[in-house]
Order: sequence, then structure tokens, then C-alpha cells
Amino acid sequence: DAPELWSSHCAPYPGKRIVFVSVSSQFMDMFRNWLVHASPHLDPDTDQLVAYAENPEALPLLQRMSGLYGVRFDARVDRSWHQIGGADSNCRHGSASCASVVTHTPKVISDWLEANCAVLYHDIDTAWRSSVMSVLDSVGVHDVVATDDARHPNPSNLTNLCGCFLYVQPSAAGKAFARRWFDASKGKMFNQPPMNEVLSEMHGELGVFVLPPAMFPNGWNAKANIKTAVAVHANYLKGTDSKIELLRKLSLWSERDAA
Repeated sequence: DAPELWSSHCAPYPGKRIVFVSVSSQFMDMFRNWLVHASPHLDPDTDQLVAYAENPEALPLLQRMSGLYGVRFDARVDRSWHQIGGADSNCRHGSASCASVVTHTPKVISDWLEANCAVLYHDIDTAWRSSVMSVLDSVGVHDVVATDDARHPNPSNLTNLCGCFLYVQPSAAGKAFARRWFDASKGKMFNQPPMNEVLSEMHGELGVFVLPPAMFPNGWNAKANIKTAVAVHANYLKGTDSKIELLRKLSLWSERDAA
């Protein structure tokens, strides 16, 4: 028999894998744009979208959006997350008020893995051009599938993988990775450096597959790789307006239902 591409024993959603995003009330239009582009490629029989509110104001907004573009998703607030550091609606990446946000990501990934769910975490300042899930299936089974966040990607120097896109299996190694990443991120302003440190420490015991940068370019390389891109991440840009401008130039910003 062919190996199972992901765990079908996800306790809360049997037969499904989790697609996990975090959304602040300030970035509802960004989430809406992500959802517009992802919706044709999410299979309701196998892909369960779960959106976590980064601040209390976001929860009712997310709840009202469930079902948009044919995607019914769960909207949640992780109460223990807000107890960690008190994220607020004025959170800026790298600020003290964002500390719980960056710690939240490995915590939620770890929680889903402990429930025996395969989980894809994805930043929402991203737009899909085709099926990300099909690509993940095509690369086979690995503990962790990630993208390269380097300005000049080098397959022989994979020391800056992105905490923005992670597909993790509930294997023993995958669970250990998430737990160690969560512990290493405590008290930090960013979770990507500690994530890469844990990946380096677990070299040889963790199966990691890095997706081709031409298929998953970051903000530095998006324009040069637009013809081959499966998903474009508008990172390395300051402010929401600059992210929207890049996505609009690449015909990846939808005005549909925009506020």
C-alpha cells in the first residue's frame, strides 16, 4: 500500500489535516485576499481551515466570514496564548505586545500535533496562484516541509527557513520539533531564529524538505519568480500598504468584497 500522505487520525477532525492561520482585526482584508486565492484549492473533505483571532475584536469578524468563498472554517481564540504575553490590537511584529503572537504559532502547531493532526501553518500576507496542498502531497512524507526565506536562496545553506510556512506531521520527531521550538521561543520577539536553531540541533533526527524557492518565493524574489510561483509571500515589506501594492502589481490582490 502507498504510505499515508498525512495522518487520518486527527482527533477533532478525523480524515482531515489542519490549515492554521492567525488573523488580527487590523488585517481582515489581508485574510480575505488570502482566502479568495486559497479557496479554490482547499478540499472540504480533507482540509480543515482554522483561523485564530490575534485579538478579541477579530473573533466575531472571523465568525461572520466563515463560509465566504465556499470555505467554512472554525474561528478560535486561544485563551492561554493571551495570558502568555497579552497581545493587543496595536501589535507590531517584533514589539513586546507581539511576543505572545510569535510564541503562539509553535504552541498551536504543537497542540494540533498532539491531537495527531498534520498541520500547515501559513502567514496570511500570501496569495496562492495554484494548489499548495497538491504540491505538499507531491513531495512525499516528511516530518517538516518548509520554505527558504533567504534573499539569495542557496540549497547548500538552508539556515534561514521561514516560520511563515510550515507543514508538520504528527510523527514523534515532528512533535518534538514543535515542543522544542515553543520552548526556544519563550521570551523572544521573533520565532524564526529559534526555529532555525532547533532545526539545526535536530539535524539527522528530523526529516525536513525545503520547497523550491521558485515555487514559493518570498517578497525579495516574488517578481522574478511570478511565472513559476505556486504561492507568493509578501514579506520583507514594511506596512500593509506596501504588501498590498506588491500583490496588486502581481495581479494577486482581489478587490472582491474589499472593505
